[in-house]
Amino acid sequence: MSDDSYTVLVVDDSRANRAFLASILEEDGYRIAQAADGESGLAAATAESPVLILLDVVMPGIDGFETLRRLKTDPATRRIAVIMLTSLGDQDSKLKAFDYGAVDYIVKSANEAEVRARVRVHVRLAKANEELMAARAESLQQIAEAQRSMLVKPSELPEARFSVYYRSLREAGGDFYDVVPVSDGVFFYLMADVAGHDVGTSYVTPAVKVLLKQCATPAHSVEESLAYLNGILSKTILEDNYLTAFALRINRRAGKAVFAAAGHPPALYLPKDGPISLAECENPFIGMLEESSYNSVSMDVHEGDRFILYTDGLVELHLESAPNIDLNKHLMEVVSGIRNLPLQELPHALVHELGADNPDDDVAVMVVEV
Repeated sequence: MSDDSYTVLVVDDSRANRAFLASILEEDGYRIAQAADGESGLAAATAESPVLILLDVVMPGIDGFETLRRLKTDPATRRIAVIMLTSLGDQDSKLKAFDYGAVDYIVKSANEAEVRARVRVHVRLAKANEELMAARAESLQQIAEAQRSMLVKPSELPEARFSVYYRSLREAGGDFYDVVPVSDGVFFYLMADVAGHDVGTSYVTPAVKVLLKQCATPAHSVEESLAYLNGILSKTILEDNYLTAFALRINRRAGKAVFAAAGHPPALYLPKDGPISLAECENPFIGMLEESSYNSVSMDVHEGDRFILYTDGLVELHLESAPNIDLNKHLMEVVSGIRNLPLQELPHALVHELGADNPDDDVAVMVVEV
């Protein structure tokens, strides 16, 4: 039985031409699907998922060029290799075929050996490309899984009293967070965003985790921890990039919270009894300059108070649709309506209320309860 993954679709209004090409290619073991016009060819391309399409240029209805254009604009068919069949020998038609996305052309007067050879070459290339794409997808999936495995889950540190929402735009994201135990009843929370969305941004996560283990200690203040991260990262993996971050340290024994933002949106402070406010303390980006200095803010907190840390993907959709909107005010208004939800539900509810379920950027939200 033939392998359906080696299906070749022949689209030609001439029954004789279709029969001729089918007889040649079936001898080589290909499964042949046929269509008599452009519209039927588009439907067959979707239904059959051929490895290659032989597409006639001159046909009634939509011609081969329009059919090719539609094939290449449809996500379901745009990766299928297309060879144009033409009786036109002019250079303009050939260039137009390539401009529209064809991989080759065959003049209808070509002999059987040439048809076989051209089809064979492009089927091999198409299969090689499929294998390459599959390998790349697998590699990216492994990177994504590795990155997510480094993100601490609330169930792993229940005493840290936090919940999260995390979604990367691509397989591996530039947004990440970490929670580090400092000492009994004291935890360090970090929300960070690496500029860009390429796979390389995911490699920052393990580096920051290692560095936080070294600097999130009682011997380091929050501002010293940020300066430590900046000093190391600016000399190494952030030489051509930068990182924004919001750092929060909560000492539940002493009822104290200390925080600092490094080029990052402010957190929201939700006292158990009282109005929502911004936890603001602006500082330089991490990775921009080796000798940057940082400041922090200390405040009294009480059991039941909450902080919401997030990345800009949470709110940037509103900035695009309404550039004059006061994002902080809008965010606080939305949070005020859901602030009393259970800790575990609040991050997802906030993302949903802001319409950031399917964003154009990475999104990370962490809610911390004192």
